[in-house]
Amino acid sequence: MRRTKPQPIRNKIDPSDPAQIRAWTRRLGITPDDLKRMIGKVGNSIAAINKEIELQKPSVQIDPASIPVAKAAVAEVQLTATGS
Repeated sequence: MRRTKPQPIRNKIDPSDPAQIRAWTRRLGITPDDLKRMIGKVGNSIAAINKEIELQKPSVQIDPASIPVAKAAVAEVQLTATGS
């Protein structure tokens, strides 16, 4: 008798499958060690891992009041660089 190979569950990552680890680390932009650490922390659900990655990204806050000051500083540096 032939037995069919079980199909992988689409919304879960199998940490014992090297092909899945390689594919998901490329797609998520993280290292295999980070992926395994996250699987240990939040489970092997792709949605949970995506949420954890988003939580770990540093949020960049820009103060709108500082933008004109930054532009003036850049212009001053450019003037001193070209004037020398």
